[in-house]
Amino acid sequence: MMWFLVTAILATLLLFWQRVSFPIMPVKETGTYSIIIPARDEEKNLKRLLPSLLAVPNDKREVIVVDDDSSDGTKETAASFGVKVVSTPPLPKGWMGKSWACFQGARQAGGDTLCFLDADTWFSEDGPDRMIRYLEQPEAASFVTVHPFHFMYSFWEKLSAVFHLVVFASSGITHIFAKHSRAQGGFGPCLLIKRKMYWEMGGHECIKSEIVEHLAFARRAQQQGIETRAFSGRGVLNMRMYEARLIDVVQGWSKSFASGAKTASLWLTAANVIWITAVVSFFVNSPEAGWWSLAGYLAIALWLYKTLRDIGNFRWFDALLFPVYFLFFFVYLCIRCLKRFSLKKRHGKAVTLQGSREGHLNDLDKCSRVAVYHVSISTIVYFLPPSFIASFSWLYTIRNWEK
Repeated sequence: MMWFLVTAILATLLLFWQRVSFPIMPVKETGTYSIIIPARDEEKNLKRLLPSLLAVPNDKREVIVVDDDSSDGTKETAASFGVKVVSTPPLPKGWMGKSWACFQGARQAGGDTLCFLDADTWFSEDGPDRMIRYLEQPEAASFVTVHPFHFMYSFWEKLSAVFHLVVFASSGITHIFAKHSRAQGGFGPCLLIKRKMYWEMGGHECIKSEIVEHLAFARRAQQQGIETRAFSGRGVLNMRMYEARLIDVVQGWSKSFASGAKTASLWLTAANVIWITAVVSFFVNSPEAGWWSLAGYLAIALWLYKTLRDIGNFRWFDALLFPVYFLFFFVYLCIRCLKRFSLKKRHGKAVTLQGSREGHLNDLDKCSRVAVYHVSISTIVYFLPPSFIASFSWLYTIRNWEK
């Protein structure tokens, strides 16, 4: 049964080999840049974001808040901080709201570098300049997305651990060969790009109908041969995804998790499937390995901690709870699967939702099928060699990717 232990450790090492935190840059003056913040009913979040952004005066920085038909005090709050406020014209047919707002902000921007930023984030000290300095390096990628560092203040929020690991692994920035790849996936909350390149690519108009707009933008950049990079926002940009309640965590991931999985390449999805299968197989067979299972458990926990601490404020003892996080991940996806089949049985067909929710449901259905597969295979994994499991995982993913 040592095969299960070795396979789980190797899969974890290879898939989460690279550090993902934002590079440390030397202090120097930046060129001009514009930070564009699309905002709809973001009065509360702007009161946290704008002070963190404006804490240090900088005449090279321009801040534009694009008010997207807010019903609260978003526009007035932004104006009270002395930043430029732009109101969006009526949404044209074929455009998604966020892309339209970003496009309007870009039209007003005068900086040499553009930073598109979600309003529910906030900067660390020197965060804005540090991001811009990276993009201005001669050897830096021309298209950069940043996943904000996740601050969590409750145990329930830290149940997001495996979801985060899957999202980062699906982006292609964690595996052992990541540094040799010019193309990486993108994250939605923050996009950095030179203004000239932005307009050469067609701006947000080229991905106007995409639900996950910056992921689609990254794919388009890669198709044009533009080098893309993605990082965690550790030390530069932060967020708190959900409130402290379990229900907030569950509902939050229901809206955001699977849409990113759809954009991952097939081989990265397969790598995630193999990794999860290997770790679950190790759990199932750990009693057979005796004390070696404890060594394997500690090795996996410590290695995952290396990545988790770049993603959010996970502590070393949080990493030791990774079996609990895996259990939550599986229970969540299996419940989604049961709901799906229940709805199909009740109505005779899958439920169709309007707008972006339809895409999320379709993606969650795909993830649910993978989850059921993992649970099923873990029950018979005792009789199968790991090489067969890996091959079957790959074939299963290919056959179910577009179903």
